[in-house]
Amino acid sequence: MTTQSAQPDSGVEVRPVALVMLTWNALRFTQKCIESLRSNTSHADWRLIVVDNGSTDGTVAYLNAQPDLHVICNATNTGFTHAVNQGIAATRPDEDVVLVNNDMMFSDPLWLDKLQDAAYEADDIGIVGGRLTDQTGALHHIGAVMPPRTIMGHQIGGDQLDINQATQRFDVEAIIFALAYIKRGCLNAVGVLDEDLFAYFEDSEFCLRARQAGWRTRLAGDVQAVHFHNTSTKENNVDFWAMYLKSRETFRSKYGQWLEHDRYVTSARWNSVLTQPLGYAQVSNHMLRALHYSGVRMTYSNAYDQGAETVSDSLMVDLLDRPTSKNETVINLCQADYFGHKPGKRQIGWSMLEVTGLPADWTAACNKMDEVWVPTAFNVETFRNAGVTRPIEVMPLGVDVRYFNPAITGVRVSKSFTFLSVFEWGERKAPELLLKAYAQEFSAADDVVLLLSVFNRDKSIDVAAEVRKLVGDNGPRVAVMINAEIAAYQMGSLYRSADAFVLTTRGEGWGQPVLEAMASGLPTIATNWSAHASFLTQDTGYPIDIDRLVDAEARCPYYEGWQWAQPSVEHTQALMREVFEKRESAQAKGLAAAEWVANNLTWDMAANRVRDRLVQLA
Repeated sequence: MTTQSAQPDSGVEVRPVALVMLTWNALRFTQKCIESLRSNTSHADWRLIVVDNGSTDGTVAYLNAQPDLHVICNATNTGFTHAVNQGIAATRPDEDVVLVNNDMMFSDPLWLDKLQDAAYEADDIGIVGGRLTDQTGALHHIGAVMPPRTIMGHQIGGDQLDINQATQRFDVEAIIFALAYIKRGCLNAVGVLDEDLFAYFEDSEFCLRARQAGWRTRLAGDVQAVHFHNTSTKENNVDFWAMYLKSRETFRSKYGQWLEHDRYVTSARWNSVLTQPLGYAQVSNHMLRALHYSGVRMTYSNAYDQGAETVSDSLMVDLLDRPTSKNETVINLCQADYFGHKPGKRQIGWSMLEVTGLPADWTAACNKMDEVWVPTAFNVETFRNAGVTRPIEVMPLGVDVRYFNPAITGVRVSKSFTFLSVFEWGERKAPELLLKAYAQEFSAADDVVLLLSVFNRDKSIDVAAEVRKLVGDNGPRVAVMINAEIAAYQMGSLYRSADAFVLTTRGEGWGQPVLEAMASGLPTIATNWSAHASFLTQDTGYPIDIDRLVDAEARCPYYEGWQWAQPSVEHTQALMREVFEKRESAQAKGLAAAEWVANNLTWDMAANRVRDRLVQLA
């Protein structure tokens, strides 16, 4: 099947490709899949090889009547891996191979061009998959991971609504072989599918075997296709679990030791919190996964001795299930006064505080550590000034740019220009300053709305009443969401529902909402003081001048005796007005900030820095 090329302008030579498809009944799906391939594949040099595994529903007659197919027929079901290997054996030595299920549907004519382009972005990329949805439009697959203890493969994104997340190209542990581009060089080096696995686990096995041979697996999020998954199993009334569990034990016998031990370059215990409404918990949920992927064997303990924590993610369940040891390096990500409560051969304290100094017990705890980590240079200064004498390393945190980027789908609350602010109601976030600036700068006649996503744990505070008091009944429009239950993966949609972000914080130990807004491409206005000033600059956003430092008066014992910033109301007004009126330049700055964040502050980058430091300390 040769058509006129529409190869993306990447400078990559168009290479011949053989598509290998397995059929086993399910004729109606096969017909639709082949027709979608014929109608929507613009690649200049491709052909389709179909291996049938003993179909009895008219599939064989249909295939043999198609003059443009290379058809191989087996009398019986010889298994997925054997049949696919038959198809691979029928390819030419110069052809790359794409495995494609017969229950796939394609609508983008460039799908194969994009897969090939992604495969040849680097010499060590061996396997590339696509972003798959199911027949209902729900997200189905943006990569796969094999939990190291339970050995039950998990498809990333399979429990999420499609908000246009993960449309970039990025490395993954594995992909499902419903759609897999395999470079010829990788096949030559790694071999074909493992026929010890009759069906299931063969995709993870191949990706892991390729990884051990130095080949990367990528997900091309710009390739979109629909997968009617498990069609052959359903159509043929197969006992899925019997087949799956048999393959699982075969896979475990080959990769169990590697998954649980040999894959890692170093190890550590993560002593923190996962399920409490704390910033540390958010960091933990990202960093534990990212450290695992980066090659650090992680165990976990709760820094506050809160007992068992319930998690649903299968990888996290496995990481939490590992036994801990007194012989581990312990990374204490928590308030510093809880450092060192768990024994270990080396103690690292990782914390942050948003004021000018530290409580005495924090300083004392830091000085019992082998090393102290802080997210930015802001806390290097405040920790040093408070008397911390131990080595201090700057370890920035990150953001998941698959879920926070300008392509994420937002759901607007208004057609008017929308400022968004995300914060916990309290003294540190200074909501009264934000509302004062907004009410003084805009009026009800302005085509503008301030959207507040507020978390409030203080039952004595009526947030809506406070907003009315500060803005007045005749002021500019304000929309308030209080304690909105938004899934973590959907937070990017909240940011993308707005035109700009603003936060009149008095101080941040890191500033995750500021970073998330920047990653989402929003023009971002925030106070020019404390940790987030390390990434929110004149080049990446709109820093608010501060009038002065003031005493940190709040219901938090850690702040007593220290100061934080008083952001300028007047400058906040001026920046909001600038972003409101100069929308084109503001949008350009927001998009530039998103690119900067993606290149500098992701969770993967944060984990790699930690891994490298642990290796240095070993």
